[in-house]
Amino acid sequence: MLTTPHILIGAAIGSQLPHAWQIVPAAAASHFLLDSIPHVQGYIDVEDLGKKEVVFLLADIAVGVGILTVLTVGNPIGEMLWIGAIAAMLPDFHHISQVLFGPGSLSRYQKLHMKFHWKRDMKFIPGVATQILIIFVSFLFITKLFNLSS
Repeated sequence: MLTTPHILIGAAIGSQLPHAWQIVPAAAASHFLLDSIPHVQGYIDVEDLGKKEVVFLLADIAVGVGILTVLTVGNPIGEMLWIGAIAAMLPDFHHISQVLFGPGSLSRYQKLHMKFHWKRDMKFIPGVATQILIIFVSFLFITKLFNLSS
């Protein structure tokens, strides 16, 4: 799964729950749920990343953070959105450890994490469509167009 859907689903969870202690585990769990649904996979193997892949990853993160920034400006629950977004990305932070300390870093966690990933190849259009749908539904929750908390 790309980073942008993880960021926005975490923010959507943050928009629906009143306390950080509720948001953090729910958003972190959402990461594994999203990874298990059919989608076109982003880059997972950090040891094989070239310049093009790094630019793509940074652009993906920038898009997610940019959208989240726009949604939180002047939003009274903006902090909760950020807490959810960060918690939803936390399960992928082992990739940073792998870049800094080598591919064997956190290998047991990596194996556990990969058990949740969608394993089959998907065609590009349906694989991207699932992620666009997640982004759209997240946006509806965040903007209160579809709100479960009321």
